Amino acid sequence: MTRKRCTVNPSSTSPVVLRFSDGHSVLLRGMTLVGRNPQPDPGEVVTDLVALADPARSVSKTHLLVGMDATGLFVTDRDSTNGTLVTLPDGQQILCAAGQSIRVAPGSVVTFGDFSLVPDFHEHG
Repeated sequence: MTRKRCTVNPSSTSPVVLRFSDGHSVLLRGMTLVGRNPQPDPGEVVTDLVALADPARSVSKTHLLVGMDATGLFVTDRDSTNGTLVTLPDGQQILCAAGQSIRVAPGSVVTFGDFSLVPDFHEHG
């Protein structure tokens, strides 16, 4: 039997709270869609739908996917009208192309429409 050593980003096993600029927070429990009225694609399995009150319609109906995998937190733009921008802790800004997943490190800010979210990583210990 062959054993492989697996290293996992500590953030991938720690609870993450998504803190939105409108003041509400959501515990990330799995794949989460965010938008004005987010809906999964046919056959897509998601854990949560986060609907934002956006009278200005700056956020698309299903704007982005936020999820966690073995290597950490990521966001994926869902072909939104106004795009998704990830600002990393060092100030580097990454504009997500439709369908592109971007890794989100602690201290990053995700901006979409008139909203933003900041992941709050709660480390165990």
